[in-house]
Amino acid sequence: MWADFPRKQLNSATSWIDGSQIYGISKGWADILRSGTGGKLKTDESGNPAKNTWGVPMSSALKPHTCKYPDIKQLHLFGDGRSNENPGIYALHWLFFKEHNKIAGELARKGSYQNDKWLFDKSRYLTIAKLQKISLDAVKAVIDPETLLEYRGYNASADPAINFLYAGAVKYFFLTMIPDIIYISNANCSLKESDIRLCNTYWDAQKVVERFGPEAFLRGLAYQPAAKVDLHIVNDIRSNFYGPMHWTRRDGIAVAIQRGRDLGVPPLNTVLRHYDLPAITWEVWRDKLNTETYEALKSLYEDDEEKVELYIGGMLLSQAEERMTEVFRLILAEQIYKLREGDRYWFENENNGMGCTKEEIEEIRATTLKDILIRNEVDISDLHDDDDGNVFLLSGLVDDCKLDNSAFNLSECEGDMLLHYDYNTTPYAVPLLVPVFLIFTMVLTVALTRTVHARSKSPKNVVQDEDIDPEALNLGKITELGAKEGIRTVKLCFDETAEALNIKSKGKVVRSISFKKFTNLPLVTCSNNRLVLLICIPKEYDILLKFGSVRKKELALEELTNFCTGASVEIETQQLTEKQIINMAKTEKHRQHLVNTFLSSVFAEMMQAENSNGVVENGHQSQRGSMDSNKSDLKGVGSHVLECELSRSEFASALGLRPDQEFVEKVFPLVDKDNNGSISFREFLSFMIVYSTGSSDDKLKLIFNMYDYDKNGSLHVDEIKQMITSMLQMVSASIDSEELSRLIQSLLEQANLGEKDELTFEEFRTVMAAYRKDIEKANLAVQGGGKSAKPAQKNKVFTAMRSQARGREIKRLIENHRLEIFYSLVFSGIVLVLFFERFITYSKYKDHTGYPQLLGYSLSLTRGSAAVLMFTFPLFLVLMCKNTITHLRGTFIKRYIPLDANRAAHIYLGCVTLIFILIHCIGHGYNFYMITTLSPDHLSCLMPRTWLDGTGQATIVGLLFGTITGITGILLVLALLTMYICATQYARRYLHRWFWNTHQLYPLVLGLMVLHGAGRLLQEPTFHFYLAGPAILFTLDKLISVSRKKREIPLIEAKILPSEVTNLVFKRPVDFHYLAGQYVNIALVNSGTGRDEYHPFTLTSAPHEDYLSVHIRTCKGWTKVLRDLVIKNQKNPEKNPNLFVDGPFGEAHQDYSNYEVVILVGGGIGVTPFASILKDLVHKASSMQTSLSKVKKVYFLWSTRTQKQFEWLLDIIGKCEKEDTRNLLDTHIFITRFYEKSDLRTTMLYICERQFQGISNRSLFTGLKAVTHFGRPNFSSIFNHIALTHEEVRKFGVFVCGPGTMSDAVKLACSKITGKQSFVAYAENF
Repeated sequence: MWADFPRKQLNSATSWIDGSQIYGISKGWADILRSGTGGKLKTDESGNPAKNTWGVPMSSALKPHTCKYPDIKQLHLFGDGRSNENPGIYALHWLFFKEHNKIAGELARKGSYQNDKWLFDKSRYLTIAKLQKISLDAVKAVIDPETLLEYRGYNASADPAINFLYAGAVKYFFLTMIPDIIYISNANCSLKESDIRLCNTYWDAQKVVERFGPEAFLRGLAYQPAAKVDLHIVNDIRSNFYGPMHWTRRDGIAVAIQRGRDLGVPPLNTVLRHYDLPAITWEVWRDKLNTETYEALKSLYEDDEEKVELYIGGMLLSQAEERMTEVFRLILAEQIYKLREGDRYWFENENNGMGCTKEEIEEIRATTLKDILIRNEVDISDLHDDDDGNVFLLSGLVDDCKLDNSAFNLSECEGDMLLHYDYNTTPYAVPLLVPVFLIFTMVLTVALTRTVHARSKSPKNVVQDEDIDPEALNLGKITELGAKEGIRTVKLCFDETAEALNIKSKGKVVRSISFKKFTNLPLVTCSNNRLVLLICIPKEYDILLKFGSVRKKELALEELTNFCTGASVEIETQQLTEKQIINMAKTEKHRQHLVNTFLSSVFAEMMQAENSNGVVENGHQSQRGSMDSNKSDLKGVGSHVLECELSRSEFASALGLRPDQEFVEKVFPLVDKDNNGSISFREFLSFMIVYSTGSSDDKLKLIFNMYDYDKNGSLHVDEIKQMITSMLQMVSASIDSEELSRLIQSLLEQANLGEKDELTFEEFRTVMAAYRKDIEKANLAVQGGGKSAKPAQKNKVFTAMRSQARGREIKRLIENHRLEIFYSLVFSGIVLVLFFERFITYSKYKDHTGYPQLLGYSLSLTRGSAAVLMFTFPLFLVLMCKNTITHLRGTFIKRYIPLDANRAAHIYLGCVTLIFILIHCIGHGYNFYMITTLSPDHLSCLMPRTWLDGTGQATIVGLLFGTITGITGILLVLALLTMYICATQYARRYLHRWFWNTHQLYPLVLGLMVLHGAGRLLQEPTFHFYLAGPAILFTLDKLISVSRKKREIPLIEAKILPSEVTNLVFKRPVDFHYLAGQYVNIALVNSGTGRDEYHPFTLTSAPHEDYLSVHIRTCKGWTKVLRDLVIKNQKNPEKNPNLFVDGPFGEAHQDYSNYEVVILVGGGIGVTPFASILKDLVHKASSMQTSLSKVKKVYFLWSTRTQKQFEWLLDIIGKCEKEDTRNLLDTHIFITRFYEKSDLRTTMLYICERQFQGISNRSLFTGLKAVTHFGRPNFSSIFNHIALTHEEVRKFGVFVCGPGTMSDAVKLACSKITGKQSFVAYAENF
């Protein structure tokens, strides 16, 4: 039944008669109304209510007669936002406002008050009590007094809420009694104005009242008769009621009917039965209505008397009875009863705690509205025949004041009807501008940071140094156009001794052009831009210069002419336009493209020659090296390639070498057969064919001729030493001369030539006979052509095999990372559930709020994304609890939670959060657009707690900068945008200080998140519930670090090591306990880098050592400051700063002891965690500690560019090899600076390495027992070999630290392991 489950609406203000129209609906509103002195309300100089300068949210609907919104700050400040709706409401609010201040003044004059608050509260209670009494009088004027039950005191069980029958029907009964004209009267009922229409005062009441004074309106209301109770509603309500901009004049009765339907008001007969009244049948309706009305009613409700609505039927019955019908009277009486009985502060309740005496209550009972009018100087004493006249009734009114509303000529309602008005004051592009703004800001910020970094790399004195270069001509700023790196500033230097033109940039020679190679030099000057000069260099790329002035260009031409004259070079000058010069110039970019085409064509011809001439006979290649490339027709090669010739520098670049290296010095003359100083296409092709497809004798002969310096047909031992030294020089390697002599002697003795000082070619071939196959397979690696010199054979891979391998890789990946995958799926599932739960809720189940109808799916997007963000932001705090995570690593929890993946989880969490931030912002972009198209009445329903300044019409500026939600939202976007940009890999590497400082904004971000929801635009804030737990955990974790950071740790030793490495050795605190592989955060004390700038470094000391040490590679910023301090204080080490150390913190490497076979893979400076692990392993092995029982073998794979890059680690490895009595450690060093294994130069070095390893049991390059390899490691083959060696082991631990590319290669190799064995990779990148 509807009586048991009525559709109730929440009151946005209050249901009690509590004077909220005078004092507001909240304490804050009431405090603004108070003057603060004498218990009074604020007034202006004339005693009227003060202006609303505070911007209190007074309802400010559209003035339909002007189609404008009033400014709420210019309205008088009342407690009810609707006080400006019409002059009658305004005048009554003004009356009780004045009554409050009069009561306060009277109480103050009695002298019995205590303070302003007591005066205000007492005056407020007495005013509200009078309002209650007068409201009761007004009700009694409409219904019979006997219908109202006697007041029986406060009843706590009574429901004082507004009855939905009253709110949806009875309330609108009074619309029939409203006249269309407003009386404005002086004394003796004389009218001031007779044609003020109600329709022309809607929401403009203050202006009208101020014109005539509120007293005149109150006098007019006191004797103006109400309209007759019937179905004839005045046009001011029926057709000219106020509305929104898109419908400025509405039908007030239609609004009332629809409101009843919205509230779920049941039909008339249902309500009648509820109140034990007889139902109305069609026969009864026929008797009460005229024929026309009866037929219309019957047709409207489809001949079903049970469908007649309460409001329509009640009004028809009221017309027939010429008064409010009985069912309406019962509903109204019931409403008044519940309001009285359910109000503890009702004035008749002697126990309401307000301290009123019985005399005061009786005085209030005796008070009438006429008394209050007279007390506030509204003279109506002459309106009635007796002194007790009731202003709510016409009875007793003097004859002169009995006027008929219909006797006046009505003016027209002003203002044209506006239909389909678009509220939007902002462009439709607003929703799109939000993401565009975010993307643009990110791109702009990245560009700015890159620019800052580029400028910071250049020292400030570069220009000054170039300006005072004694070798360069003083020609001012010269710009070279078309250089490889774009545009650069250069200097011109003429070397008359070498007959060469040197071009310098940033103090270095970037190009040297020898004038000995040509006899003429074309110059092109510009006809329309006299600053441009093109110097055409034969067989090389041209020089396109732009000078700062014409004078400087003329001086350069003069110097160039003199230089060419001395070098016997003739200048050929022509003049073209700037566009023609740019089109014809062969710049460095064009030349590079031509050289690449040159090399690609060489490889193509080699492949063609291999396919057409190459045969394999009895397992040996035929003598293809002797083939003459001149016999080839080279049909597939373009003429521009055939005409191209490589200079010495281009030839060296193709081989990956510098022009001044000895290998280039020896090879270039051999290739340049015509001795013209450059290498033609055919010469280079012949050279490459020998290296690629020639026999071992051809290649040995080429090497023999290269290092036969005196050309006597034999190689001296010193020349052999020079050969090996030059090859080592190509890869930045070196060995001691004594070891080099031992190596060569062993090679000679192996060939029974130990007494020889010189070798003929035949003897040299005998020495190399043992390595004949290796040399025959070798070729020459060339850069720039896009292919190797030896064409690769095409492998046939079947699709089925590839798919099976991919399936095994996926299976292995899932097996090795099942915990990470599980928690990723759980997290993703929670995120999706949170998002779609809110999305669906606001899309499907919030119809009663009006949100879906007014805002559509954009609101669903913002609420769904907000739910996700409230969940993800606190998780960042959990992931940053490093002390807690480190502690958990030592517990059983690490078996069930992938603690090593916290960094990956942080990144994944950040990416997910960024996605939903963008969704949230985009959704709000559409929300803002939709909200700005809403009328104020819809807006007040949508966001009842939002104060909209000014007219009440929402604007983008008002939403963004006028609400706490908007302001905090802007600040959050800016803060998070900054944090995300500074969290990019580029920023972390080059702008670490920015990264560090911006990530200290997280307390601000979380605080703004809390405030963001505090605006309560659409719902109560809930973020603090998500935040509480993680915030407490993070605070406790942070307190541990704070206690450690206050302790200064003295620096024992600081050393500068090769390869830009700084070694710090510092005192180990007594309570400092750690495991090998863990790291600490370090900050310098009083160094100028910032006390709070901490950087993580892995400890290179072992747990058994009584000191702590780290090795730090110098990059930029903090590490450079540290290195400069150490260098500065080398003579006075006591001046080195002390350290703040926070840690230790755990990472995956500390768990190496959980595996039987451990594989440590380090790249570059990434070997630092393994320094500690290696020392710890060997120490435990040598001391036979039981904790090492699980580890049976350790493979250490170190990849480095040269053996000199990190020589400090070689000492540690050497020490570990000496102490490794159990043969626990197997070390392999990969020197990546070497060319690929198939390269002839690398092959020769391999031969030397193997020979030296055989005679001394240690590496020629490192001096260690560790095996040295040349080139990058093939992890797949290495892991397969280890798996075969340890067939009984099921799980191998692979710990990687190095560049991301190496980590990816290791993970890929681990995923390719098949069978029951698995390789689990733990990667730490830098």
